[in-house]
Amino acid sequence: MLSKIEHLSSAEKNLIVNAPLLISALVSGSDGEFTPSEIQQAVKIIHIKTYSETRDVSGVYKTVDGHTEESIEMLISSLPESTTERNEMLISMLKGLNDVFPKLDNVFAHDLYSSLKELAFYVSNAGDDLGLSIRSEQEKEMAQLSFLDAQ
Repeated sequence: MLSKIEHLSSAEKNLIVNAPLLISALVSGSDGEFTPSEIQQAVKIIHIKTYSETRDVSGVYKTVDGHTEESIEMLISSLPESTTERNEMLISMLKGLNDVFPKLDNVFAHDLYSSLKELAFYVSNAGDDLGLSIRSEQEKEMAQLSFLDAQ
């Protein structure tokens, strides 16, 4: 992964590395509350993606794996309390990827984009304590990541 992003600024590299955490926070909190099952699902999916993704994309997940839950919790605690403000802030940060994607190798950019969309989908489908998926309309909408464009 490092070879695919070494030419980027440190802010752009950080955005790529933190994108899974930002997406996890956005989707899990888009309906106004962060449920433990959504956070646990995000941690689990990020860990799985360390070995299930292409070699380069898996490096993004490997960078945050091992301290994912703490990183998400720290991110959440730093965000505004208002759901609207929080969502706007996270979307604004993630929109920065639209400027970064064209600077990346086309295959890596596409694979990363697809992987992030998949992460959002799985986080939005996290089950409750009974294993039932409770997906709000806000989560469904946010999980689309319609503000991202890797084209």
